[in-house]
Amino acid sequence: MATTTSPLLLITEDTSSENSSSFYDYDYLDDLAFMLCRKDAVLSFGKIFLPVFYSLIFVLGLGGNLLLLVVLLRYVPRRRMAQVYLMNLAISNLLFVVTLPFWGISVAWHWVFGNFLCKMVSTLYTINFYSGIFFISCMSLDKYLEIVYAQRHHRLRTWAKSLILSAVVWGVALAISIPDMIFVQTHENPKGMWNCYPDFGGHGTVWKLFLRFQQNLLGFLLPLLAMIFFYSRIGCVLVRLKPLGQGRALRMSAALVVAFFMLWFPYNLTLFLHSLLDLQVFGDCKTSHHLDYALQVTESIAFLHCCFTPILYAFSSRRFRRYLKTFLTTVLGWHLAPGTAQNSLSSCSESSRLTAQEEMTGMDELGKRQAECSPNKGDVEKN
Repeated sequence: MATTTSPLLLITEDTSSENSSSFYDYDYLDDLAFMLCRKDAVLSFGKIFLPVFYSLIFVLGLGGNLLLLVVLLRYVPRRRMAQVYLMNLAISNLLFVVTLPFWGISVAWHWVFGNFLCKMVSTLYTINFYSGIFFISCMSLDKYLEIVYAQRHHRLRTWAKSLILSAVVWGVALAISIPDMIFVQTHENPKGMWNCYPDFGGHGTVWKLFLRFQQNLLGFLLPLLAMIFFYSRIGCVLVRLKPLGQGRALRMSAALVVAFFMLWFPYNLTLFLHSLLDLQVFGDCKTSHHLDYALQVTESIAFLHCCFTPILYAFSSRRFRRYLKTFLTTVLGWHLAPGTAQNSLSSCSESSRLTAQEEMTGMDELGKRQAECSPNKGDVEKN
């Protein structure tokens, strides 16, 4: 598949290539072990499991993120900083799930879309794989600034700076995808059967190790540590100041961190173990097969983030739930009498304004409490 994922998912029969996934392709195995340790069963499993799971993620991710994007564009004020990141997250997830049907068809049959789409889909996959994770971190940062610093550092949370940070995220994700632009191409083997995967020449093992460790670091470890730091600080502030809705906010903060960990940890652990296998730290043919199966399953579970994470973030807001209810009422009708839907929309708009006022009042109160609880600067200097 793309360079962000293990070459195990490449359905190719080119046993002479270093990128081949048909055999246990580690350099230190002798010729006899190489021929005995085949991966036919792993590939057969992938040809059934991966297309089915990719199709499920495509349907759920496309529907959920389109709904989220429509509600954000139609009802949410454009200059709310948190919504900038949530909207970018929805766009990133949409572009990500669009690539999954291509990989599903490639796994089940072979790559039939040509070299240009091979490079483009691989690049698009990598860009949105990383940008989605980065925007989750941005939303954690935004919530941290909103609650921990409240009104004192409101200049850090501006519309312009949120747009700049979003542009930086897209730029970093684009830079990470450069290996896809350079190395990914189509390969014909056997004749008439095409596959799309990166060709690193004589440095395949080095590149695979580099890309896996890059994914472990940038795609999991650093975002996880950032989320733990941000939400732990948020939790400390909420426990100390005891604002209205403290319990629900703490539960939501914990749920966001746990959801990220549960979805991504198994996949990244499997990638890390594969790297150790490449480095000859441990393992044999049987271990390789177990990791191959585990990689396909844990990768598919990790991809569920594009279905569940945006909804989890969106539903953490009472205002968004009202917007969604209004949208569904307007679109579906729900057997409403004429004019009821419009009245519901007006009522929801008014309710949203009241909710916004309540939230601003709450933030002002939180800021006052922060100021009261913070030591006086002069006193600190004297001490």
